[in-house]
Amino acid sequence: MKKSVLAVLVLGASLAVTGCFDKQETAQKVEAAKDATANAATQIKDAAKEVATDVKNAAIDAKDSAANKMAETKEAVADKASEMKDAAANKMAEAKDAVSSKMEEVKNAASEAKDAAADKAVEMKDAAANKMAEAKDAMSSKVEEVKNVASEAKDAAANKAAEMKDAAADKAAEVKEAVTK
Repeated sequence: MKKSVLAVLVLGASLAVTGCFDKQETAQKVEAAKDATANAATQIKDAAKEVATDVKNAAIDAKDSAANKMAETKEAVADKASEMKDAAANKMAEAKDAVSSKMEEVKNAASEAKDAAADKAVEMKDAAANKMAEAKDAMSSKVEEVKNVASEAKDAAANKAAEMKDAAADKAAEVKEAVTK
């Protein structure tokens, strides 16, 4: 009986240690997912800044180009000045459209990345919850097994005690009968 109780204690301790390791591993996975999400957001932010700077430089270049053209046009014939002014206005409209289009692309990319990161976080949360549920179920079944083993050991001890009692009673009867003869 002592061996059974000792086995139950060892089994319980090892299950508790295993459960602790699963919790730590899940926490590490969640932390890694958080870091990956933060890195992705930083990369998207940096890309957006770079695109905005490129667009700004392109607009400045287009503006400088238009100003130079205007200076040359003032020196030229009046008809040429009118044509150059129209060309500069068209260039500015195109640059504005390009900036608007590029900003929309960046906005969409950032939104997609945010959605992907949120989906990944939900996925990691669900995986962690499933692991915890599995560990809980495994622990419950092991506890039930230990209870069953302990119950069987108790029943076996009770049966053995009853047998010993009956055997002692039989021996006492034999001794009494032998003494009385």
